[in-house]
Amino acid sequence: MRAGKRVLAVLLAAAALPGCGGSDEDPDTRTTSTVDRDQRGILETIDELQTASLRGDGRKICADIFTPQLARSVAKASMQDCAKEVREKLFRADESISVQRGVEVDGIRATAVIREQNGDVSTLHMLKRAARWRIDRITPRGAS
Repeated sequence: MRAGKRVLAVLLAAAALPGCGGSDEDPDTRTTSTVDRDQRGILETIDELQTASLRGDGRKICADIFTPQLARSVAKASMQDCAKEVREKLFRADESISVQRGVEVDGIRATAVIREQNGDVSTLHMLKRAARWRIDRITPRGAS
């Protein structure tokens, strides 16, 4: 993993605010179509992340793909604008992202393991807000 990218990944993992509570939704009442719809929404968010990263669009990533808490945490940890930090250190235009394993949904929380073209593996911790999935935390492989 590149040094700058490793630093940002650690910052993202350390700076992300811990989630609280869970969903009031009873998991036994969720239908398969609801889970499928959630999984599609999560994959759409990952696709948006891929598209924005290829374009170097840090603003979109921080404003539309990250949760506001994560964007603030990145800005605070890097002592610069989130969009600038993401554009400089998190992505390269020549890399692609793929979902490594199945997406796991638990109410308004979800995880997806992704692999970058360079082989780096991370877990995206996602949160559903206003019917939209956003990345709330990123944990690189080997981090806790």
